[in-house]
Amino acid sequence: MTQTVHSPSVAPDEDPVDLSWRRSASCGLTPKSARPGAPDPLASRSHRLAEAARPVMDDLDDVLKDTGAMLLLADREGRVIRSVRDSTRIARMLLKRGVDDGATLTEDAVGNNGIGTALETRAGVFIHGEQHFAEVLRDFACYGHPIIDPLTRRLVGAVDLTGMSADASRMFAPFVRKIVADIEARYVDTARADDRELWRRFVERTRSSDTATCAFGDEVVLASHSSLERLDSRDLARLRRLAEQDEIADAVELSVGTVRVLSSRVGRRGHLLDLTFPDQHPTPTPGTSSPPGHTSTRAVASTRGRTSGRAAASPPGPEPRVGAGNDAGGEDGAGPGAGVGATTRAHAVVGPSGSGRTTTATTIAGPDAVHVRLAHADSADAAWRELAVPALRELGTRGRPLVLDDIDLLEDADLRRLAARLGSAEDALVVVTSRQDPRPAVTEVVDVCGARTVLRPLHERGEEGGAIVRRMIADLAAARGLGTPVVTVRFADAVCALDLPNGLVSLRSVLADCLTRTASRGLTTLDVDSLPSHARSTRPPRAGELARGEYDAIVAALADCDGVRARAAKRLGISRTTLYARMREFGLS
Repeated sequence: MTQTVHSPSVAPDEDPVDLSWRRSASCGLTPKSARPGAPDPLASRSHRLAEAARPVMDDLDDVLKDTGAMLLLADREGRVIRSVRDSTRIARMLLKRGVDDGATLTEDAVGNNGIGTALETRAGVFIHGEQHFAEVLRDFACYGHPIIDPLTRRLVGAVDLTGMSADASRMFAPFVRKIVADIEARYVDTARADDRELWRRFVERTRSSDTATCAFGDEVVLASHSSLERLDSRDLARLRRLAEQDEIADAVELSVGTVRVLSSRVGRRGHLLDLTFPDQHPTPTPGTSSPPGHTSTRAVASTRGRTSGRAAASPPGPEPRVGAGNDAGGEDGAGPGAGVGATTRAHAVVGPSGSGRTTTATTIAGPDAVHVRLAHADSADAAWRELAVPALRELGTRGRPLVLDDIDLLEDADLRRLAARLGSAEDALVVVTSRQDPRPAVTEVVDVCGARTVLRPLHERGEEGGAIVRRMIADLAAARGLGTPVVTVRFADAVCALDLPNGLVSLRSVLADCLTRTASRGLTTLDVDSLPSHARSTRPPRAGELARGEYDAIVAALADCDGVRARAAKRLGISRTTLYARMREFGLS
């Protein structure tokens, strides 16, 4: 039976129980006729909800033993798909009155109850004895709570705990809410792999920056707080339609004006969009050059000195050649320090491991640059004293550009010394590289640079990812004296969607394996079947993955906001009440 959803305008002083009685009566029910709907053997079951809830419900058998309480799990149609009960008199009474697996407990079948009313209102509800519309339920008290998909915010089901009226307890609500939270966490883990990956990357993108970001997947629509402040529902619908049709341009007309868009593909159908609004549109920086294949931008400074804007593309130069497992794809920009102590003689290259930081830095600095790899030192102290300091001292005398690789390995005090040195430098060009490190000392060095290049991982480079794969295969084949095989679109898409822990270095290893397998079989085409089995297999879902992601996001937000919870809640795009509740669950003081 399909549930009828109403959206009444509720006055603040209206009793929710009175409203539920009115809805029940409007369905043609009477207190005597209202009974649970009989099980329908032909009804489809919510396999995904049942799968997500199974471990949680299994653990409750011992918890509810001899308590006289009965726990019900229902799908979005109000059908009970799982119950936990014992053999006490209360459970037998509920069974005799039709409350059993397969029964329909919507409001239009049985009147107000923990399942039907929670589904109707999308909120937790406590119904005590005589507050039930149906006479058959007036001996019982229940608390029901809806289950909401954390990714899509869609209603997927409800949980109800029922006992005798005399046994009604204030602990019904927190007990059920904890069960619902566990089911919701596991429900995310059963989502499509692309949607899970889209969620993970959205959290990574938004938890440590104020960038306006939107994400669109098969069943997912996500928007950061800064984008929701500017966009209305029509704007989001237009962006999603353009993303689904692969028609996202560099600039899109929305209700706020011309919005610049930087789009990256996640999996086969997911899209991650970074937006730059009209009042953030940058102006070109004279004298700032970009390495080949880069986009020239002027970064917009946020209140914390980080870049959050994107700009229009300049005419692209020739594509960089891929070698040694590195590439130079990314965005290039002037840092936010213009006018606040930044120097145009320093350039920062920032990106994850294996994204091509070294190749990009050497392209910017030129072939005559002195290259200092701080990772070669035995310790952070040795990296500063024995490698960085001598190179900086000789900078003025040699007149050659300097590349300092992996400055994020330095201690905070040494990073501040480096920032001061770069801020006062007027001699040769210095290019520094770093991972995306949230430490303020690393940010200080990056911000003092007059220009920066932000590199994205392979899976966020869109069409450029396929070009990188083809160039790397051509280089590997040439190095082995082999002919360059034909690379299918399916193969390139599958490779770009891989979870590569070390970026392009891992990519080079995978592609080398593919070439070896293809050559041994005498084939001349690389297709999905050419991928080794360990690369084709997807990462299995892990219980509580969403909870771990939430924990990391909350910790990062609190660190960025100096422990001020109100600011952290705003950064995360949630209410303070929700943040406090999650902090208590995670044991964060």
